[in-house]
Amino acid sequence: GSYEGYAVGSIINDHDLALAYVLEFYPELLPSYMILPKASQELILFSQGKLHFNHGWFVQAEAPPGPMLSKFREALCHSSGADLAFYFLHWLTDLSGAEGRPLAGAEKFVLLFPRSVLLAFLWSIPFLQQLTTHTE
Repeated sequence: GSYEGYAVGSIINDHDLALAYVLEFYPELLPSYMILPKASQELILFSQGKLHFNHGWFVQAEAPPGPMLSKFREALCHSSGADLAFYFLHWLTDLSGAEGRPLAGAEKFVLLFPRSVLLAFLWSIPFLQQLTTHTE
């Protein structure tokens, strides 16, 4: 059948969702993932594909709140605070590693990423955590 809206045989262009697919259906391809306790595997899978949330869209108000936050809220209501905290760590490392060149490090993230945007992302975290008890 389909996977998260992608038809059978389709290429999953979203790298997080593609990794989630491998983690769910072919975990044996990642031995370091396979040896983790089940709870750790579930945490990693949660951060990769279960949220249907684009943090950038949220912070920059690029989509209506209802459609953007409803699946995110649903996932949060079935998770723990640790799951969300790990997602934000994943988001930060994902952002900082998005451009692997130059080899000297993540210069684009460190030098060129607007501080105001980073602060907006960080500001949003406590707000998003409230979605387990408030509606979008």
